Amino acid sequence: MAQRIKVLINAIKDQALNIKTYELVSPDGEPLPPFTPGAHIDFFLPDGLIRQYSLSNSAQERNRYVVGIQKEEHGRGGSRLIHDQFKVGDAVEISAPRNNFTLDETAQRYKLIAGGIGITPIMSMARRLKAIDKPFQLHYACRNEQRAAFLEELKSSELSKHVVFSYDDVHGPLNTLVLFGRPEPDVKIYCCGPTGLMDAVKFATSSWAEGSVRFEHFSASEDSGPRDDDGSFEIIIQSTGRVLKVPADKSILSVLEENGFFIDHACCEGICGTCETGMIHGEADHRDMILTEAEKKENQQIMVCCSRAKTPTLTLDL
Repeated sequence: MAQRIKVLINAIKDQALNIKTYELVSPDGEPLPPFTPGAHIDFFLPDGLIRQYSLSNSAQERNRYVVGIQKEEHGRGGSRLIHDQFKVGDAVEISAPRNNFTLDETAQRYKLIAGGIGITPIMSMARRLKAIDKPFQLHYACRNEQRAAFLEELKSSELSKHVVFSYDDVHGPLNTLVLFGRPEPDVKIYCCGPTGLMDAVKFATSSWAEGSVRFEHFSASEDSGPRDDDGSFEIIIQSTGRVLKVPADKSILSVLEENGFFIDHACCEGICGTCETGMIHGEADHRDMILTEAEKKENQQIMVCCSRAKTPTLTLDL
């Protein structure tokens, strides 16, 4: 099972409409586990809820984690609980940081694109790029200024000269084709935000080189869920040779649990990476939002909460 770390809420700050940041510190003042820009942590909440939130502070800081959380009135309940009940001084259990949205520091220039609460992992990336003196531009799109988090810092800090704000009620939707439609050599793009924005960026950057554009998803796509044409297949447990049948109406994860194999998991939608499991043989039907296209082609890892099989059997590294 994932390691649980107890932290205290040291500060809470209103950042924008329905967005607050929570500063977390160690109860004994000891350094927290290190993280890299783009990382997130799990919050272990009452009633077995597990939610993932991106770290927005500098990865050079070991004395605290800062997460930005948007209250989702029609979400699954985690953000409402945190906004409504958590207060300064409360103890919270979290996981060690994990990173499925790693910043490649070898590019010459960077374009960072954030929409709404998607600014949280992008903030940590911007801080790092500034620290290592890499040229970058941050495009921040929101419905209006009231929904823009970290606005005070982005306007007044050393990051200000790198930021271009775009508000739908003033400028209209971000013109992704004009901004990102032409591939640029030695440039990396990192994008996080609502589905509409990321779909527009994906379309605009379709001719960019593979691996030069990365996305972080906070919600699952329609492709990650069950499909009418799903069929059954078998999984083989490498360590024992045991064969388990996965029916069309069940996930690999649920079949594993029914047979005594307990895999760490959280979102069950293919967006957090917690259930990533090694794969030795077979071709997966990858439905997650974590693996890159290159990693999917390699077929060495699978998110067992949502992905299925293209071949009759998959051999898992269990």
